[in-house]
Amino acid sequence: MSVDYGRGEYMKLLASRDAAIRRLVDGGYEFVTNAFRPGAGPKGVRTKDADTLATRFREDGYQVEVATAYNETGDALPSMASIWRKPKA
Repeated sequence: MSVDYGRGEYMKLLASRDAAIRRLVDGGYEFVTNAFRPGAGPKGVRTKDADTLATRFREDGYQVEVATAYNETGDALPSMASIWRKPKA
């Protein structure tokens, strides 16, 4: 049995503040991760950007959406994007 350590509440917060995320949640998309937008990652640190991750999930057979990223309190993170996926029908 899995335990929700706040992820469900976090998704409710995001959906209540952002209509685009509400549509993703209602459309059956699953939040995967936040990732840096291309070129926004910290210098000298190797990271995969949001576009690279989205491409990888598409290659794995998922429908993918990229949306605004938010921190734990619901504040937007302009240098990051949130990655959402759902299996293709």
